[in-house]
Amino acid sequence: MCGVEMLPSAQPDQPIDFALIFAHSPNPYVLLDPDFVLVDMNGAYLRVTMRQRSALVGRNIFEAFPSDGGAEILRASLERVLESRQVDHLPLIRYDIARPQGGYEERYWSATHTPLLDDAGAVAFILQHTVDVTELHRLRSQARREPTGTAARIETDVLHRAEAVSHTNRLIDAERLRLRALFEQTPGFMAVLTGPAHVFELVNAAYLDLVGPRELVGRNVREAFPDLENQGFVELLDEVYASGRPFIGHAVPVRLLRGRAQEPALVHLDFIYQPITGPSGAVTGIFVQGHDVSERMRAEEALAASHAQMREILESISEAFYAIDAQDRFTYVNRRAEELWGRPRDGLIGQVIWSVFDRSPDSEIRRAHVRAALLRSVQRLEYFSEALGGWVETSIYPGPAGLSVFFRDITERHRNEERRQLMVNELNHRVKNSLAVVQGIASQTLRTARDLDQARGDLTARLVALARAHDLLTSESWEGADLAEVVRATLESGLGVQGRQVEMDGPSLRLTPNAALSLALALHELATNAIKYGALSAEEGRVTVSWTIEPADDPASVERRLTLCWTERGGPPVRAPGRRGFGSRLLERGLAAELHGRVDLSFEPGGVACRIEALV
Repeated sequence: MCGVEMLPSAQPDQPIDFALIFAHSPNPYVLLDPDFVLVDMNGAYLRVTMRQRSALVGRNIFEAFPSDGGAEILRASLERVLESRQVDHLPLIRYDIARPQGGYEERYWSATHTPLLDDAGAVAFILQHTVDVTELHRLRSQARREPTGTAARIETDVLHRAEAVSHTNRLIDAERLRLRALFEQTPGFMAVLTGPAHVFELVNAAYLDLVGPRELVGRNVREAFPDLENQGFVELLDEVYASGRPFIGHAVPVRLLRGRAQEPALVHLDFIYQPITGPSGAVTGIFVQGHDVSERMRAEEALAASHAQMREILESISEAFYAIDAQDRFTYVNRRAEELWGRPRDGLIGQVIWSVFDRSPDSEIRRAHVRAALLRSVQRLEYFSEALGGWVETSIYPGPAGLSVFFRDITERHRNEERRQLMVNELNHRVKNSLAVVQGIASQTLRTARDLDQARGDLTARLVALARAHDLLTSESWEGADLAEVVRATLESGLGVQGRQVEMDGPSLRLTPNAALSLALALHELATNAIKYGALSAEEGRVTVSWTIEPADDPASVERRLTLCWTERGGPPVRAPGRRGFGSRLLERGLAAELHGRVDLSFEPGGVACRIEALV
């Protein structure tokens, strides 16, 4: 301002001293810096304000000229100049001036504030041109009292218009401040760029939070953001400015140097570059608006990773799994469910489960789905699945989006449980039968024994025979026993009869557990009697056990007729006993009843013979 500038003239070598013009201008001028500090002023300004230069230079204008009412209006005008870098007018402002002798003098002013820009386009100084219109204002007041003179009416009209313009400016200023507050407080980042070089004119707080502390206003994008080089954003701005078409970006990755340490950071932004057009329709700038979606992206990535992990788990578990939405449509089916159903999952997704697997509304599984959805409670059940042709264990979990269902085929487990229950029942039956047999053996033994010693020996021998028959059945899982093994176990293993004394002849025959026990006890009694009194009591004695199998009389029956013959020879002469003992009763009554057959016991001179007929 105080330098010398060459202007075009007829005498180009003659310099013009603008400082001299400034100092001697009859109009009041004052020069302010961007902090509203008084830098310089001319003599007209000093005269109209009644101040000395030394009392003003270096002081803030509002400190040097305190005012009750006009300071806010003046400050707003100066701030508009800083923000817009455009000339601002105050047609009329009351700003009282302090008198040297004390007190304030009422003054009215018309002011023009002109920005002086530096080479970078930023406001370096503000030149204030003030006109004291106090006399005009007083004339208008007098004209109101005496509205007669034409000149007075004209001046009054001018002042009215000036006041109207000033009021409008105040309204505009209030609206500007409101919009500026909204601009500053909006949660999204905003910036206004002007010109083809994309110079920052305005930025809000959210923009500065995003990019960190930087000098932006008055600088172009390339200067303010060297870290955006080669990322394509400046080229996008050039394209929007040249074409007039907006650009919208979604979750665009941006690498920035942030913070005072300028540490590199990757952010993701949703943003728009919106061209700003002037009255002629030409693009004059670009409005930038957007949001930092980095947190959302990280949350989405974490959610995607969680979903991937959950999918991996669901694909690796041994249980089948499916998910349905609130309309019972499949949203997910895992590999195991696909295998069990024998249907590709791609053909199931989006289908209503009840249209794929026809279930009546009152089916057990469908009712469980309805209960889980309505009661918002977990439902567990086992049911027979027609789709799988077996038993299924199912757990149904309600969720915010529908139902999650785990299920597995438990048909084999059901079979095992049925077999286990059958075995328990069978064991219970067999224990009862065994106890009944033991009770019968004990009772009959005690009834026929001569004394306790004989009773003890006979009872022990018979219980051992029963136990060996049990051992044989146990080795076969109580599913039965081969007839030849029953004979061999009873005679050779149980009683120690030499194999050469026993001859066996007959086809292979599988006996039921009850038939095996009954025959074992009968054979034990026959062999015991032969050892004591019959063929097995002599070295040369022999016993033949033979059997045949024939179809039953009823052609429709699956049973067969067994005929077993016990024949002794080579022993001492035999004669019929005087009374029937335990063995005879067991054979003729117990065995015949157990096998639903017939037993014939005869005491021939050459040896005992027994014929057993039964259905097996």
